[in-house]
Amino acid sequence: MAEPGTVRARRKEQTRQRIAETALLLFARNGFDNVTVAQVAQAASVTEKTVFNHFKTKEDLVYSQDETFKSALLDSIRTRSSRESVLHAVERFLLDRYRRLEFDPASRQRSRMFASLVAGNPTLQARERAIHARYADALSDVIAQEQHAAPDDIRPRITAEAVLAVHRGAIAAIRNAVLADVSDTELAARATVAARRGFRLLARGLAGYAARR
Repeated sequence: MAEPGTVRARRKEQTRQRIAETALLLFARNGFDNVTVAQVAQAASVTEKTVFNHFKTKEDLVYSQDETFKSALLDSIRTRSSRESVLHAVERFLLDRYRRLEFDPASRQRSRMFASLVAGNPTLQARERAIHARYADALSDVIAQEQHAAPDDIRPRITAEAVLAVHRGAIAAIRNAVLADVSDTELAARATVAARRGFRLLARGLAGYAARR
């Protein structure tokens, strides 16, 4: 028999996922700026308060997985093997995600809606930049703590910004591929090629920095 806490957590996650999926459908159909949180709540059969219990802002309804990604990224840095640089650890982490990109018809449709939605909305583009800036802040902090960097050492920040710039480029390649309706294999290949190009460029100057000692 499942523990009560486990059941509650599962139901909470299911509710969160239902709200996010409902919001994406409404935003894609009617436009992000034309849909209210109250309308999302009604369509998802929850209260407006419940929506805000799961998502702090309307924009967060679109970027519902950003904290999950950030945690996984930071874990890949903290648990990397001895002597592996941050550059190589992030490359390994991201390429593994890109290679495993697979879409059934429903998930491909969601991805297409998401790509179109963000491409046409400056508010969401600004939120995405803020999310990536938050990733860079967190990654920079982890690197600085690990390397015992002095406050005026700019290398942790430069490293974090650089590797996340590669990720942004790969995301753009993925979205363009989704909108072009290419196959899963081609989609993953485009993301991988874009990322490898970026990481090869960075490797000329960053490959030896922040290896675990």
